[in-house]
Amino acid sequence: MARKYFGTDGIRGTTNVSTMTAAMAMKVGMAAGAHFARGDHRHRVVIGKDTRLSGYMLENAMVAGFTSVGMDVVLVGPMPTPAVALLTQSMRADMGVMISASHNPYADNGIKLFGPDGYKLSDEDELAIEALIDGEVPLAPAANIGRARRVEDARGRYIHAAKSTFPGDLTLDGLKIVVDCANGAAYQVAPSALWELGAEVIAIGVTPNGKNINDGVGSTAPDTLCETVVASGAQIGIALDGDADRLIVADETGRVIDGDQLMALIAGGWARQGRLAGAGW
Repeated sequence: MARKYFGTDGIRGTTNVSTMTAAMAMKVGMAAGAHFARGDHRHRVVIGKDTRLSGYMLENAMVAGFTSVGMDVVLVGPMPTPAVALLTQSMRADMGVMISASHNPYADNGIKLFGPDGYKLSDEDELAIEALIDGEVPLAPAANIGRARRVEDARGRYIHAAKSTFPGDLTLDGLKIVVDCANGAAYQVAPSALWELGAEVIAIGVTPNGKNINDGVGSTAPDTLCETVVASGAQIGIALDGDADRLIVADETGRVIDGDQLMALIAGGWARQGRLAGAGW
């Protein structure tokens, strides 16, 4: 069945046009909250966003939608998409939301929903939510409306989780790393995580103003990264996109490394460790 609102990666569009309005965001919150209201426990949703100007508007509209159907909201502020997925699961939330249009310009925005396992919703869930968006969602009684709170240590939680994936017997001591955060969601966590692992970090794209996300920086514009790597004498450069769920890597000469080479390198390492199921190496 064709979907009316959801695309391949959530709901996206130009701010204040068609599906990407405050009214629509509130309806999505109401519909998704009602769909995931299962059982008698207090239901909870984690909401993160990138640094787009429209994030404030959509975040507040979604808070209104979720709380109106009785779901509590945990706000984590600007955070990478993978962080929202991880925090949704670790906080035992019923669902998660990332407000972002990824690598697109600031005028666009989007709403991506996660289930309680931190993974993208199934087609069945998305279709059910669409049906509720176009219908009448029952509101919670006055005594049962949700609350919203902001979690101040969310960045620290994600940095700790990211660092825990790095081998405990290794550090980044002696490495100079350029990280381009695209003036987006990772502008605080990415430089901090690399620094805490021991690297000398040169951070660019870390001055978001609401309108400069992905603007001449980040994975869609790697020239700035490559130039900075060469000028600073760094050993490696890493460029992220607006919501930090993709990256571009440059070597010490400022040459962008093909993504297929990176995947082959990772796959080879996993195969040697026995982590690659079904590998015929």
